[in-house]
Amino acid sequence: MRVGVRLPQYGGTWSGIVEAAHRIEARGFDGIWMNDHLRAPGRLATDATFEAFTTLSALAPVTTQVRLGVMVASASYRPAHLLAKITTVLDVISQGRVVLGLGAGSDVTEHGAYGIAFATPAERTAAVRETLAVLRAMFDAPDGATVDGHLRNAPCRPEAIQPGGPPIWVAAHRPVMLRLAGREASGIVAAFLTPEALRERRAIACQAAAEAGRPDPAVALYTFCLPVPSLPQAHAWLAPEAEALGTTPQRLLRWLRTTGLVGSPEEVRDQLAAYAAAGASDAVLALPSRIPAEVVDALAECALPRSVVEVPAPVAFPAPGVSPHANLVHLLIGTHREAGRGDDLAAIDESGSWTFDELAGAAARAAGALAAAGVRRGDRVAILLRDSRAWLAAFLGTAWRGAVAVPMDPFSSPQIIAATLADCEPSLAVTEPDLDVAMPRIGASDLQWGEPLAPAAVHPDDLAYLVYSSGSSGPPKGAMHAHRDMAAGIETYAQQVLGLGPGDRCHSSARLFTSLGFGNGFFRVLGCGATAVLDARQPNARVTVDVMERHGVTVLTGVPTFWSQLADFLTRHPDPDAFADVRLLVSSGDSLPASVGARVAALAGQPVLQGLGCSECSNIVVSTRPGETSDGTLGRVVPGVEVELRDPDGRRVPDGTPGQLWIKSSSNTSGYWRRSPLTRDLVHGEWIRMGDVLQCDAGVFRHLGRADALFKVDAKWVSPSMVEASLLEHPDVTEAAVAGRPDERGLMRVTAWVVARTAPGADIASDLRRHVAHDLAAFMAPTVIHRVAELPRLASGKLDRRRLQGPEEVDQ
Repeated sequence: MRVGVRLPQYGGTWSGIVEAAHRIEARGFDGIWMNDHLRAPGRLATDATFEAFTTLSALAPVTTQVRLGVMVASASYRPAHLLAKITTVLDVISQGRVVLGLGAGSDVTEHGAYGIAFATPAERTAAVRETLAVLRAMFDAPDGATVDGHLRNAPCRPEAIQPGGPPIWVAAHRPVMLRLAGREASGIVAAFLTPEALRERRAIACQAAAEAGRPDPAVALYTFCLPVPSLPQAHAWLAPEAEALGTTPQRLLRWLRTTGLVGSPEEVRDQLAAYAAAGASDAVLALPSRIPAEVVDALAECALPRSVVEVPAPVAFPAPGVSPHANLVHLLIGTHREAGRGDDLAAIDESGSWTFDELAGAAARAAGALAAAGVRRGDRVAILLRDSRAWLAAFLGTAWRGAVAVPMDPFSSPQIIAATLADCEPSLAVTEPDLDVAMPRIGASDLQWGEPLAPAAVHPDDLAYLVYSSGSSGPPKGAMHAHRDMAAGIETYAQQVLGLGPGDRCHSSARLFTSLGFGNGFFRVLGCGATAVLDARQPNARVTVDVMERHGVTVLTGVPTFWSQLADFLTRHPDPDAFADVRLLVSSGDSLPASVGARVAALAGQPVLQGLGCSECSNIVVSTRPGETSDGTLGRVVPGVEVELRDPDGRRVPDGTPGQLWIKSSSNTSGYWRRSPLTRDLVHGEWIRMGDVLQCDAGVFRHLGRADALFKVDAKWVSPSMVEASLLEHPDVTEAAVAGRPDERGLMRVTAWVVARTAPGADIASDLRRHVAHDLAAFMAPTVIHRVAELPRLASGKLDRRRLQGPEEVDQ
C-alpha cells in the first residue's frame, strides 16, 4: 500500500510546509497531499490556510519523487475547464507527479462565507459528473475538446506529462458515485470509515469498472493518524493544537482515537494492514494541525516498510531561508573560522582552553552524541552543567543538531528542577555526574565521544533556545528565542557599546544559565570573536578576583549585588593588581545604586557601566557608555533597538513621567513557552511590554522598579529601588530591600529590610528614617525597618522580593 501524508496547511507557516514536504519525501512516503479548502474547516476558521493548487505548484520544483495530490478538489466552486488547465500545468511543472482528487464539496459554512451557493445533493452529484466529463475531455484532447453545453474546441496546452492526463480519484460513498468512479475515474477516495466499509465500496466500484472494460480503480483511504510512542510524547505533540481549540491534549487524543488511526506504532501498522487487506491501494494520512515535523519520522516508522524507513534521509531541507548558515553556530563559530580566525582562543576554563576550530569540533561531536542518545530536530535538551567548556559544547551541540537548548541551574532545588523539566519536557538532560533527574540523561564527558555531524540546516525563525527567567516576579517561565535572535545583541550592545572584539577576555560572575551570564558571558562574547573565561566554582568575590588575575580578564560583568560584595572584599583585602587588565566593568540585572558604583569606581579607577536588558529580548537595551558615570541612572538607548515608556493603556508618557518599558528589537522573544495568557500580555506586534517602570529625562533613563513592586503612600508613588539606593548611601547599611506593607489600619507604609554594619543591638532605625526623608521625601522614609543577617537572593543574584521574611531583630 502506498502511503502519503497531508501537509500542515492549517495554522502553519510556509517554511514549515516546505520542511514537512522535504521530510515526507526524504522518509520515503509516496505523496504529499492537500485539502481543497479556502479556510480552515471546523472551529478555527481564521487560521492561516494554504490553498492547495498554489502551494503544490510552489512545492513541485523543490521536490523530485513524491506525488502531489489534492484530496479533494471541490466541483462546487472549481470551474471544470479551469480545474483541467490548472491540473495539467501542475503536472508539467512536477514532471508528471499529480493526482487529482475530485469531490462534491461538503462544507456548508465555507460556501456561505465566500458567497457560493450550496446546492442540493443531487445537484452536487451532477456537478461532479459534469466536471469529470470536462476533465477527461480536456486531458484526452489537448488540441481542442468539445463537451456539449460546456466546451467547444477548447485546447489544453501544455499537454500533461502523464499519458491521458493525471489520474482522477473521486470521493464516493454512495453507489451512484461509486459506479461513476468505476466507469470513468482512476480511483475512489474512501474517508473516515472501517475496513469493512472500504471493502464494500471497492466492490461496487470494481464491478462498474469491469462492466466498462476498465481495470480495477485505485482505492485510497483518507483518515487522521497519530502514532503514540508514549502518552507524554503524544500529549506534548498535541498541546499547541489543543490550546488553540480550547481543550486539553488528553481530550483531543480521545477524540482522535474515535476518528482516525491512533495508537502505538505497532497498532497503527496493524490498522493500516487491515485496510490493505480490505483492498486499499493507497492511504493518505492527515496529522493534526500544529504538530512538530518530527512526527513525520515517527509516522514513517509505523506506516512504511522497514526497508524504506531505514534508508538514510537527507540531513538538510532546502526550503527558502533554510541553511546551515542560519544556525546560530555559524554566527558564533563559523564566521570566525571563515575569516581565518579559527586558531583564535574561544574559551578558557580551569582545565584548559579551546580555539574556535576546537570549539567547532567539540560541538560537532556533542551533536553526534546527542543524536546517538535519541535527540531529534526540535527536541528540547536540558543543560544542567557548571560553567565550563562542556557547557559550551552542550549548548552549541544542541543547536548544531537542530534541537532546542534549555540552560538550567544545576544547583537549584530538586523541586525547581523538576518543575522546569516538567514545563519544557526535554527529551534528554545533560547533567553533572552527581545530579539525579527522573528522565534520560547523559553526562558532560559523554559529549566528546559522539560521531561528528554536519551543522543542521535551520530557518532563522526556528526555535533555538529557551531562557528561563529568574523568577523575580513569579514562577520561572521560558522565553522562546530563534536562531536569528543572537545577532541583534552582538551587533548592537556588544559591538557598539562594549566594543567587544578579538583579544578581549570576558568573564561574567552571573552564571551562564542566567540571562546576564548567557549574554555577556557566552553568546555576545563568542559572536564578537572574543574569549569566554569560564569557572565552575560557585561565584563570589574571592573566586572572581582569582579568575581576573589568572586569565587576564578585560571585561568583567556582574549584577549590582556582586559589585557591592566585590567592593567590600577589596576594601578588606586590598589588591592593586585585581583590575590590572580590566578595561570595562559592566553591571546589569537590577539598578546599580550610585553609592555602590562610586565605591567600585574608586577601587578600579574606572566607572561601572550600567545597563538594563531582559531575557525576553536577549539583549541590553539601555546603557551608559564607557567612561560615563551613571549616578544611579541607566544611560541612553542602545543603537539598533527602540524603547518607549507607556502608561497602563499603552499610550506614550511625556518626558519626566514614569512609564512601563516597551521594547522593539529584532531579538524579541516570540513568547513564553506554553504560557499563552502571559504571552498575550507580553507580545504586542513588534513590541514587548515589560514589567519594569522607568523615567526618562532628556534621553537618560532611571529605573524605578517593577510595575508590580511600586506602591502608593498617601497618594504618592514610592519606588522601592530609589529608597533602597538611598539606604545604601548610609554608612551603616551594606544591603537593603524595600516593599510596601499595610499597617494595622490597612494603610500602605514603607517597609525596609537592611543588612547593617553596626552591632545587632544598635538602634539605627531613627537615623535611617531621617536619612531617607532628607535624601528623598518624608513619605518615602521607612515606617518599619527590619534588621536581617542576609537578604533572600535568586540564583542570578537578584533580590527575591517574594521571599522577604520576618526580622531577626526589629528596630521600630
